[in-house]
Amino acid sequence: MDTHPEWNDLKVFLAVARLGTISDAGEKLGIEHSTVSRRIDRLEATLRVVLFDRRRSGYSLTDAGHALIPHAEKMESALLAAVEESLEAADFIKGNVRVGTPEAFGIHVLAPGMAQLRQKHPGLRIELMAQPQFPSLVTREVEILVTLDPPQMGRYKVAKLAQIDYFLYCSPAYRDAHPPIRELSDVAQHDFLDYIHDGSVSERYRVLEELVLEPNRCFSSNSVLAQRSAAAAGLGLVLLTPYVANVNSGDLISVFPDKPLITRSLWIAAPEDLLRIKRYQFAWRFIREQVESQPELFHPSA
Repeated sequence: MDTHPEWNDLKVFLAVARLGTISDAGEKLGIEHSTVSRRIDRLEATLRVVLFDRRRSGYSLTDAGHALIPHAEKMESALLAAVEESLEAADFIKGNVRVGTPEAFGIHVLAPGMAQLRQKHPGLRIELMAQPQFPSLVTREVEILVTLDPPQMGRYKVAKLAQIDYFLYCSPAYRDAHPPIRELSDVAQHDFLDYIHDGSVSERYRVLEELVLEPNRCFSSNSVLAQRSAAAAGLGLVLLTPYVANVNSGDLISVFPDKPLITRSLWIAAPEDLLRIKRYQFAWRFIREQVESQPELFHPSA
């Protein structure tokens, strides 16, 4: 038996590792799920190891599977770099880049710039995963990650993207119907909106308890947009970043307009090998430019 695996089998292996099921991998690659299963079986037979723990809920990597990931990704990056070199002379950027971001950042900061990006580079397609729980760079669930939790280990380029400040907001109706808030100590008697802290969102979103030791939560959601909507309806107080609150809409007001109450650092990270490829370099710069060109989304003027 040939002991050298085929690239097509490794490509299928990476797709299953990243997506978690053979059906999703087959859809991504444009092949039947039976072909995906057959290629995984063949790769395991070639390497004489079990790469996946097969469960009804999906495929998860074994220790051998985790060990194979960086080697398969090096082959993938080498192939992508070769394709990039063939396009270099034409100065043409083409292909997909999957970006993971916090929910509201992706929606309010990145998505509005997509039309301009499309005009400049119609061949570049951004796949945006904007969600409360940060997706994985390790399995290449995403290829560029905007996060509050930068990777501490591995071959990644990591850079600080922005400082984000949290302000306290409520609706005008809530303000008028409840005891006045003149000092920070007054907020303890009020109702709050917050995240569900059951592991479904990053622990870096546990900001409310830094403000109030035992907050009275009247509503919780894994979506910050749902929290904003409930606050705008008059349900309670909520900690938000300025690009989520958007006080110009008129349905929320800042309780302490000149006083950010909690601060977090926002980071951008990507595998070093991918950043040698032109389209990932451009996507990285695009994200940074979107932040740098819109400071008012992060630090509103007094």
